[in-house]
Amino acid sequence: MEVNIKYRKDNGDKLPDPTLYRQLVESLLYLTMTRPDISHAVQVVSQFVADPRRIHLSAVLRIMRYLWFTYYIGLLFSSNSSRQLRAYADADWARCPDTRRSTTGWCIFLGDSLISWKCKKQQTAFKSSTETKYRGISSACSEITWLRGFLQDLNILHRTPTPLYVDNMSVIRIASNPVFHDHTKHIEVDCHFICDKFLAGEVTLPYVTSQQQLADIFTKAMTHARHDYLVDKLMMFTQPQFEG
Repeated sequence: MEVNIKYRKDNGDKLPDPTLYRQLVESLLYLTMTRPDISHAVQVVSQFVADPRRIHLSAVLRIMRYLWFTYYIGLLFSSNSSRQLRAYADADWARCPDTRRSTTGWCIFLGDSLISWKCKKQQTAFKSSTETKYRGISSACSEITWLRGFLQDLNILHRTPTPLYVDNMSVIRIASNPVFHDHTKHIEVDCHFICDKFLAGEVTLPYVTSQQQLADIFTKAMTHARHDYLVDKLMMFTQPQFEG
């Protein structure tokens, strides 16, 4: 998506017939199951299916053009990958111009293979970026807990904690130090949930710089160079039949 454009629900002229817009968005939502690189863009355009405008259709067509020129790339699931889970979680604070709600994004790898990801607008507007990121990390932690149990049912045991990489030191301090909970009662359930998982040794919260935060691609629009860098880190490569 274009970096400097804010898409609002009442911006521009209405479409005379929204049927095509809705059909395209429905197809794109289905495609996000195998193309995580378009998750954020599709999440944005899907918010306007009730009353789409011409500028929203232009955004959808931009996604379609991107897919046309990148139809040959796909997720790589390596047979030599390890069985260790690792995760990245992020949130973009107050990005929505209509509601000022934030966008949660996270991705989880099994070894080098991307197996789970999410991009979703949060249901509540928060007053600080720390609160927003903490809510996103709580969502990622729930998925990690489920995946660890699922892999255990497959006799793939995880005796070591799963690293959940975050780029906010305040979030790490809140999770690792229960004293902070008295100042965060508005997100108290999330605080206790993550703290319990941290103390139980199921997750760790190592710090990662914003430049190396892979979940960034699920939270905001970005430049071509940044987008291509993160797509490569998500292990999305040219399919063998298209090489050469």
